[in-house]
Amino acid sequence: MKAMKNSFATAALLIMSITTIAQEVSDPIQQQPSDSVVIPRNIIDGLDSLSYEFDEKLDFPLEDISDNPLYFKLFMPVVLYGSAVADAISPDFNDGSDTDSLLPIEPLNGENDQTLIKMIDEALVKIYLEHPELVKMTEEELMNVPGIVPITEDMASGIRYKGPRAGIRKPTNENEPELLRAKPRYWKTFGNFQGKYTQSYYSDNWYRGGESNHSILGQINFEADYAKNSTTFDNKLELKLGYYTTEINGKNTFRTNEDLIRFTSKLGLKAFDNWYYSSQFQGYTQFMAVYDTKQTDKLKSKFFAPAYGNLSVGMDYKPKFKNKDITLSIQLSPVSYNCRYVSVDSIATNYGIDKGKNFKYTIGSRFDGNIKWKFLEDFTWTSKAQFYTSYESTEVNFENTIDYKLSKYLSLQFFCHWRFDDSVKRKKDKEGNLMGYDQFKEFLTLNFNYAW
Repeated sequence: MKAMKNSFATAALLIMSITTIAQEVSDPIQQQPSDSVVIPRNIIDGLDSLSYEFDEKLDFPLEDISDNPLYFKLFMPVVLYGSAVADAISPDFNDGSDTDSLLPIEPLNGENDQTLIKMIDEALVKIYLEHPELVKMTEEELMNVPGIVPITEDMASGIRYKGPRAGIRKPTNENEPELLRAKPRYWKTFGNFQGKYTQSYYSDNWYRGGESNHSILGQINFEADYAKNSTTFDNKLELKLGYYTTEINGKNTFRTNEDLIRFTSKLGLKAFDNWYYSSQFQGYTQFMAVYDTKQTDKLKSKFFAPAYGNLSVGMDYKPKFKNKDITLSIQLSPVSYNCRYVSVDSIATNYGIDKGKNFKYTIGSRFDGNIKWKFLEDFTWTSKAQFYTSYESTEVNFENTIDYKLSKYLSLQFFCHWRFDDSVKRKKDKEGNLMGYDQFKEFLTLNFNYAW
C-alpha cells in the first residue's frame, strides 16, 4: 500500500485489477498459488485517460484489493468535484466529516479511507489539469439529474478502449455492450457559403443622377487544419465571384465587382512556447475576364493574367488567450520568394513585368498577420494584413471584415480592402491625371450564410 499512497497510477492499477477479476468470474482461470495478483502490461494498456508507463509486471498483495465504493469516481464519466478542487487549492483543507457535497456513498471511517479520498482527489485534479476536455459536467449538475444518468457514447469518451486486447473478455452475446474503438482526430475541416444580393433604382430625373443596378456576390471558404503533437498544417481555399449590372454604350451588361481564387497553405513545427518554425505558400488569381469600360474589346485581366505566388520561410507566433473568442497568428518571414505570371503578352507590362516577358520574381521579406475576434455576442471582426518588400518595391494588402449575425442564416457584413503596390504602372483617372499607388474597395451587404 505504500506505493499506492505515493501515486495515482497505483490507484488506477488497483481499480483495473478489481475489474479484471470481476470480468473473469464467468471464465475460470488458474489461480496463482502466491498471495499476490499479477497485472500484465496488456491490461494496463487497456486504459485510455488513466494509462501511464509502468514496468512489465506489477504485484499487489491480494488482501489490499477491496470493493471500496470510493472508486466509483474514477470509473464514471469525469465529473468536476468541488472537494477535489478545494483540496488542491488549500492543501490543509479537510472535509472528511462533511459528505453533503459528495454523491451518496457509505459512511467513511478510518485513516485508510481518508488517505484513499486524498489519493483519488489528486488523481481527479491531475485529469482536470492535463485533460480538461474529458470533464463532462460539474458535481452540481450531476446532483440535479433525476434518476439514473445514462452514459452515452460521447460521455464515455474518456474511458473508451481502443479495441479488443489480449486479456480482455469479448462480448459473448448480443445483449452485452461492445467495446468502443477510439480513434484520434488530427484533421479539422470547415466550410461556409455566403450569398449576397443588392438592388438599387434611380428614376431618370433623379436630381443627382445615378444608375439603377443589381449586384450579386457568392463566396465559398474551405478550411482543412491538421494538428498532431508539435506539428500543424493549415490549409484554406477562398473563392469569390460577384457581378453587377451597368450600362455601356447604351446596353445593359454584367461586370465583375469581386473575383478571387486564393489558396493558402502553412506548415508549422513547434519551436518553443507559442512560436513555430513555419513555411507558407500562397497563390491567387481570378475566374473571369475583365474588359475596359470604354473599349470593350480591350482586355484588362483574366484567369492567370495575372497570377501571384509567394513562398515564405520564418517564424509563426500563435499566442493562447484566456478569451477563447480571440485567435491571432503573426508570421515573420525574413526570406520570401515572390512571383507573378501573366499569360497574355499585351498586358504583362501593366503588372510590372518587363516587356517581352510573362514572368517576374523577386526575393525579399514578408509579414503576415491574421486576427479573428468575437467582441460582442453577435459581432465578429476578421482582419488580415500582408506586407512584402523586395527592398526595391513594396506590396501591402489590408483586409477587414465585420459580421453582424442577425440569425442562423442571415448576417450583415462590412468588408473593406486597402492595397498598395508601387511595382506596377500608375493608372490615369477619367480626366487623364495619374493616380497614386493606393487602391481601395468596400462592400456593405446582407448575407445568406450556410456552414458545414
